[in-house]
Amino acid sequence: MTDENHNGFDDELLPAEEATIAEIEAAAARAAAPAEAAPGQAPAAVPDLEPSGATRYSQMQLRRARDVLTRMYAVRRAARFYPMEHPAVGEGVSALLAASATYHAEGVDVELAFFEGEILLGEQLLAEESVLFDQLVRDMTGMGVGSLVIRRGTDVAELGRAMEILAGDAAEIEKRGGLEHSVQMMGLRHIDIGAVRVVERVGSTTSGTAEEAKASYGGAVSLMREIDRLLRVNRTVSSAKVKGVVRSLVDNVLTNRYAMLQLTGLKNYDEYTFYHSANVALLSLALGSMITSDYRFLSSLGVGALLHDIGKLSVDLEILNKPGALTPDEWSNVRQHPIHGAEMVSLLPGVDKAALVVILEHHMRFDGTGYPTRTPLRKQHLASRIVAVADSYDAMTSRRSYSAARVQDEAMSLLAKSCGSSLDPVLVRMFIRLMGVYPPRSAVRLSGGEIGIVMQPSPIDPLRPVVRVIATPAGDFMEPVDIDLTVETGVSIRGCLDPKLLNIEVDDYV
Repeated sequence: MTDENHNGFDDELLPAEEATIAEIEAAAARAAAPAEAAPGQAPAAVPDLEPSGATRYSQMQLRRARDVLTRMYAVRRAARFYPMEHPAVGEGVSALLAASATYHAEGVDVELAFFEGEILLGEQLLAEESVLFDQLVRDMTGMGVGSLVIRRGTDVAELGRAMEILAGDAAEIEKRGGLEHSVQMMGLRHIDIGAVRVVERVGSTTSGTAEEAKASYGGAVSLMREIDRLLRVNRTVSSAKVKGVVRSLVDNVLTNRYAMLQLTGLKNYDEYTFYHSANVALLSLALGSMITSDYRFLSSLGVGALLHDIGKLSVDLEILNKPGALTPDEWSNVRQHPIHGAEMVSLLPGVDKAALVVILEHHMRFDGTGYPTRTPLRKQHLASRIVAVADSYDAMTSRRSYSAARVQDEAMSLLAKSCGSSLDPVLVRMFIRLMGVYPPRSAVRLSGGEIGIVMQPSPIDPLRPVVRVIATPAGDFMEPVDIDLTVETGVSIRGCLDPKLLNIEVDDYV
């Protein structure tokens, strides 16, 4: 949320809690860089498991999974330096079998799954391990391995043969004739290595529906309501729920972008924080998807964007909703929300720590003069700069207790004027190209005097979107007609209008 117009006095930089920032950065550093997407790979990688038959593991068994993964990682590491017959590899395989045997002694098999950057034991997410063993997850999914089940009855010889497959890489598996053929050739009787099964994500560029987009957006708003409710009773939301909501947003942005962009104009004065968070997440993902389709990067970006203002839930509502200028103490309180937010999210197990950077940095400004201050000064992370653009736009176009909502083309003009100071010039240009000068849901007056609603930006000209004409120059409402201004070159847009002054409900026309 942009607050620069709420302070009412000179914006002197306040000293940041450097020790706290250092702790947050250390946590963020543990998150590995986003995995590179395979060329042309849009579908999701889903482990080939039957969830209904998955074992339910105890908390002790979940904690012991780290030992299994450690041993597995060690075998892969040893196999990079030595042949499989070397004692170092053999010792690693024996240690892995011993770790697995603790489960077998309790009457259960070891059922691991590797799914979208996460590790599961059965159907249960291993949150911290997914971060700690990020490289292992990427190696497995890169080889096409979606699951590994070590069953009772496995001996060291059979496990060694299985690890000969898993210690390799995609090229080696391909040379052997593929994963399924490799498993058959090794004669594995008590070990299952499941291939990744490719499925389409929710929706598609041609079949994605407005209903899917609305459901995804509504899920984000509902999640923010739940987080607010839980925090008020000193409880935390499930990280799995956060990730599920963000996955839905990412899926729909990648495959149903225009339907999602239409929703970013939804506002609710009484629930500003909830709708603002959802809008910033959606806009950030749309902008991020213009840079990369890497799913892991977009997921981290989405979590950080959705939770970017979570620290404000700890700020007194009387301060946040104060119609006049804040006192120096009140402004100092508000300026701490990125630190408080990053601290809060760092306590959520399983949330990608890279999202903490976004929460911490989204008010630092492109020129480094924002808050919290950094010593030494350093450049904002790319994801933080993306969220800063989305945050600024949505805040400017929303009505708040201390400022009226700006019409969309005015907000775009102000974004352009912020290039090089508070915002990244390259990202602002990309954002304007994404949304158009007259973004979706904008009420506009056309050159002939007609009134219309912008439905979809033009990919070739930000000044010439698709417009749904709803009223004549005389102001009489008419049967809506859609016109593409890239085709109807004789028609242009004069500017945006405030739909409330026209007594128009945009929802009635989109």
